[in-house]
Amino acid sequence: MKSNRILTTATLAIVAAASIAMSGCKTSGMAVTRHGQFLKINILHPEDLAEQGEGNVDVVLGNRGVRSVKDVLIDIEVPQQLTVVDETHERGVTMTHDPGSTAYHYTLGNLQPAEDSTIHYKVRAAFGSMTASSNVTVTAWQRDLVGDKLLETAAIKLRP
Repeated sequence: MKSNRILTTATLAIVAAASIAMSGCKTSGMAVTRHGQFLKINILHPEDLAEQGEGNVDVVLGNRGVRSVKDVLIDIEVPQQLTVVDETHERGVTMTHDPGSTAYHYTLGNLQPAEDSTIHYKVRAAFGSMTASSNVTVTAWQRDLVGDKLLETAAIKLRP
């Protein structure tokens, strides 16, 4: 009986240590919330674009957990070298944008388990004398995220 209690206590200690270690995880576009949901950001973009070439940049926010993630705020900054020709987003996503600004702000009320929400940009490159764009920066804010935010970046090169 005593060995069962020791084994149970050791197992609980290992599970507790693993959950504490995972709660601080915020790398490569994925973070774990305090409630065990996995929030993931992917930026799908072309590796390179020709000067004045057009391409698609998709920002995919996904929930890989078993519970819904609620009230997610998303800030996307498109670099000056990329002109947004068209922007679309899915139902349930609210967007605000100041004309002339390169920042887009979104509100996502509820992201169900195993659900993705995609924000799509059609962009035109205007590199000028640069060989690559500055970073497309995506920041997701949610109160249950450790540190309250998740950050992902991507850059597009000038096609030779």
